Amino acid sequence: MSTTDPAFLAFLEEQRADYHRSLPQRLEQIESLWGQVLNDEAPVQALASLERCAHSLAGSGATFGFAALGDAARGLELAVSPLLGARYTLTPAALSEVRRAVEALQRSLSGETGIQGV
Repeated sequence: MSTTDPAFLAFLEEQRADYHRSLPQRLEQIESLWGQVLNDEAPVQALASLERCAHSLAGSGATFGFAALGDAARGLELAVSPLLGARYTLTPAALSEVRRAVEALQRSLSGETGIQGV
């Protein structure tokens, strides 16, 4: 099967459309996890889940044609990763950095897909 095969191209477009449809739910999940961190609801677990979500979006964004989304997700992943070490401390500076990364991801989703944050 070649990359110009109409059936293959239709399959790829359907995969991209499915990914696009999943983005609002992914954004809700990220915002929920961030809210858990801010509300001190199992913040270590919420940060670990937030990092995994960001990692997943960072890898899949460019694959499905959402490069800016992937870049913003990678920024969030990099902001959260240091907080997962043995010396977990959520300082005001760390909170601010993660908040900025979450907001950048929200803007990226809105800009690339028309999806608004919840």
